Parts: sequence; C-alpha cells; structure tokens
Amino acid sequence: LFAKFAFPGRLWAQFISLFLESVFLFAFASIDNTQPWWVALLVIIAFSLFVQMAEGTSYGIVPFMNPKQLACTSALVGAGGNLGAVIALWCFYKPLGAINTLLPFKVHAAYVLFWSLLSVCYYWPDKGGMFTGARASSQESSKV
Repeated sequence: LFAKFAFPGRLWAQFISLFLESVFLFAFASIDNTQPWWVALLVIIAFSLFVQMAEGTSYGIVPFMNPKQLACTSALVGAGGNLGAVIALWCFYKPLGAINTLLPFKVHAAYVLFWSLLSVCYYWPDKGGMFTGARASSQESSKV
C-alpha cells in the first residue's frame, strides 16, 4: 500500500490489519462445542495471520514516529507487545474467565477494535494521515 498510497497507505494497512484481527478474535470467541473443531482452527489461523500483519504494520510506522530516537521508539514498541499481553491477561482473562470462558475473548476483541479505530487519529504533519495529506509547508521544507 505504501508504493501506491504513500504514508497514508501504511496507516490504512494498520487499520485493516487491526480491524480484521478483532473480527476474527470475536469470531473465535463465538465458536462453541456445537461446531466442529476445524472451524475453530480455521478462524484462529486467520486471526493469527492478521495479528502478524498488524505487528508488521506497526513496525512499518515506527521509523516515522521519532526518527532521531529510532532505537528507543523501536524498543518501546517491541516491549509494548509484551506489556499488552500482561494487561490482557490481568484485565480480561483472569477476572472474566471464571464467568464465561469465551467472554474474555470477546472483550479482548472489543479492545483491539477500539485501538484499530484510533488509527484514524494518527497524523504526521510531514506525512499526513489516513484521510488527509501532509501540510504544504511541511512538504516544502522536507524537499530542501
């Protein structure tokens, strides 16, 4: 998407990946024992595919966040995945798993959906956002 749509293409890829990740996580949470095992397997494979895509798109955006502090930014984004897993465990799976074993997956899907919808808010003055281009003054100064 970057080759065709420049930087907004990266944001769209991030949004699509996260959105479909949440869709397939919710679909997995909706599978119960009345359905064959292979349905759960297919859905979790699709979910895993979009998880990997979202991770890749996150690292595709990292170089633009703070180019002067690229190493620190990369480290924080990398550590954020581990922190996110701990947050999900303690906020969703431990307290809600006792109520209903599938409920934590649905709440986690809503959490991922929330973050995917925030992709619309990402904006860099010199690169633009999902629906807007870069500011004219930023484009001219980057060419010099």
